[in-house]
Amino acid sequence: MNLQLIKRNDNPIDAATVRHLSETLKLHPKLVELLVLRGISDEAAVHRFLVPDVANFHDPFLMKGMAEAKARLEQAIEANEKIVVYGDYDADGICASAILTLYLSSRGLDVYTHIPNRIGEGYGLNIDSIEHIIESVCPDLILTCDCGISGHEEVEYALDLGVDMIVTDHHELAEKLPECTVINPKQTDCNYPINYLCGAGVALKLVQAMGGTDAMQEYLDLAAIATVADLVPLYDENRLIVQLGLKRINGGFNLGLRHLIAGLSLDGDITSGDIAYKLAPRINAAGRMGDAYRAFVLLTTSDPAQADEIIESINNDNAKRKEACDALYNEAVADLSYEDMVHDRAIILSHPSWEKGITGIVAARLTNDFRRPSFILVNAGDSYKGTCRSIDGINVYEILTAAADLLIEYGGHSQAAGFSIREENIAAFKNRVNTYLAKFPDALFLPQMQYDLDIALDEIDMELVDSLERLEPTGNSFTKPLFLTRAGNVKVTLCKNANHTQITTESGLQIFAFNFYKQNHFLLSEGDKELILELQRNMYNGRASVKSILRAVRPQSLYINDRTAAANYVKNLNVRVPTDKIRVSTYRETQFADLLGGAYGTLVVAFDKAGYDKAVRLSGDSLLLRDFLYAQTKNNYSRIIVAPEFDENLLLFGYDRIIFIDRPISDGLLAYLNKHTKAEIYIPEEDSRKRFVQAIDVSRETFGRCYELIKRNATLSASNIYSYYKKLRVSETVSEAQFVFCVIVFMELKLIGIARGDFRLIVNPFFKTELSDSPSYRLVSSLRQDGENV
Repeated sequence: MNLQLIKRNDNPIDAATVRHLSETLKLHPKLVELLVLRGISDEAAVHRFLVPDVANFHDPFLMKGMAEAKARLEQAIEANEKIVVYGDYDADGICASAILTLYLSSRGLDVYTHIPNRIGEGYGLNIDSIEHIIESVCPDLILTCDCGISGHEEVEYALDLGVDMIVTDHHELAEKLPECTVINPKQTDCNYPINYLCGAGVALKLVQAMGGTDAMQEYLDLAAIATVADLVPLYDENRLIVQLGLKRINGGFNLGLRHLIAGLSLDGDITSGDIAYKLAPRINAAGRMGDAYRAFVLLTTSDPAQADEIIESINNDNAKRKEACDALYNEAVADLSYEDMVHDRAIILSHPSWEKGITGIVAARLTNDFRRPSFILVNAGDSYKGTCRSIDGINVYEILTAAADLLIEYGGHSQAAGFSIREENIAAFKNRVNTYLAKFPDALFLPQMQYDLDIALDEIDMELVDSLERLEPTGNSFTKPLFLTRAGNVKVTLCKNANHTQITTESGLQIFAFNFYKQNHFLLSEGDKELILELQRNMYNGRASVKSILRAVRPQSLYINDRTAAANYVKNLNVRVPTDKIRVSTYRETQFADLLGGAYGTLVVAFDKAGYDKAVRLSGDSLLLRDFLYAQTKNNYSRIIVAPEFDENLLLFGYDRIIFIDRPISDGLLAYLNKHTKAEIYIPEEDSRKRFVQAIDVSRETFGRCYELIKRNATLSASNIYSYYKKLRVSETVSEAQFVFCVIVFMELKLIGIARGDFRLIVNPFFKTELSDSPSYRLVSSLRQDGENV
């Protein structure tokens, strides 16, 4: 098998319902199908979903604690008390703090806002911070937002010092709640219709309770940013917040947001995607790379110069954040070589010097790349602070609850959470988590792509794209719709940036695949291919057209170019590793099936189509992935790979067995694998190398032609030897494998060298030698001779 393609909702669609809604509401049938599949199946529900109306906001007083919080805040306003808004350093906490500060200040209150420092204070209420606030501000009341539900002791400390507390939060409930007024829709005896508002959403409801709908609407832009950024489900009131909030964002009512957007040069109106990928990361960068209070000031200032100064600062920090994330991610991947990636279903890494501010991003990236829950722990003085992210179907908060006795504290959601732990408990924590995950079926961890609807290529047009835009905003739990379609042979063209690919179907539909270069072979195979597409609007010279984005492909068969495979086989002659102590085992064909492992850790290497067919015949469906040249994912799923490039995507340390269908051309590759992996390496008893080199010509005439070819193209440069060969345009007379072999021999003989930078071959005209002085030449000549003698 390869990628699993899973329909999000496989329930049958009632055709009569779709037809009725489509005709009655004048909606595209595919749009109606999508709505019905997502539980929106009657006229009133469809209208409410597509047409935002402030009248659809729920009564805030249905939320437990709301009436008491309003009464206490009105008392503070009446008595002109001093109040502290205690927020959090992420986009949700910053936006929630801004909402409450702006509203309460407009009511005449003296408001001091505290945004904790991620490194110095950490998440949530902090006794040292509360003590400092009370000493320096002398507040009558502390109002939390996006935190506090797990701060029983901290609340008790403040109350003992004579300061009232109100907690507004949305995180999972702690075992013991603070003994003060608490607003959190997750409370078990709360009658609010939904329990998945973000922290800023809860703050917005408090404003609605105090000032009514008109007052609340002034802060919908901030609540929309927090709702998208905090990845809460975009249903019900959350959807309404983002729908109406986007209108306010595009209206430019908030000065800080207006200036931030202006600097990004975004085309058209701001969308939920722009919030997720452009705005929220910059707001978060303030807290990840420095003082989050800057972002709070940006969202509350009325001074354009101050806004621009802050924006420049956080844009610089966002660039640094990207660099730091890449560096930490690479370190984390390197550290995986010390982990048991074959048997463990969680990634749990700790490091004393990693930057805490970006661990959440790195954990999310590891979870995405390796499809298993990831936990990143960093030193925080007397303990380690942990951040975790999960995959669909596995609740990371429940995992932490199962290990609560090993933790100092924890909190969060089903897919993202945080915790602290003493260093001496980390090993036990790893064991507990992996034991907990062992009960889940393998299917949860396997490569998959979910889609919404099947669609024929001739159904894709601008009318459909126009209708799909009515589904915005999209985000968590209400994702952009994906369509499964089928195409036969397609035309594959590299874009100007060769990492990206343009695909043209036989029907003329153009599809773009970003960062797909190393998977283009999946598009080149004969027969039908299943394509997962996202449909967008493309604007060019004022004209709209369909823009299809490829999200996944599953071909009927694996494309294998035996000419390129042969060249890659020969290229392994260039692996320069001492071969005096090679650790390998041999096997007979009848033993092959017994060598295979489970879902992870088995790498079967073939070198051509015949070897691949043999591997498929011997292994059946026991190997999950099938690749040509490049591994389609870094995850160490058991796979067959043909003529592999041993690049950064093929993480050798993830395999405990590597099985060759045919013996590599030289022992250098085997020695290389011994050096870079602890895997058991198996080669067949039968030495079949001779069949791979019979097409290689070892005559002086052929070498002379290749030498002159290189000499005539002294200025030719390319990204690698294969693109260099293609630029020569000599495929009719010199095969790839032949050219690669000649270059390797010439390099061994020092007749040519490779220039620094781009791939460029430099001839050394003053060096004279014999071809037989090359070890690779002697080896291939010997193998050819053996073949001729058979």
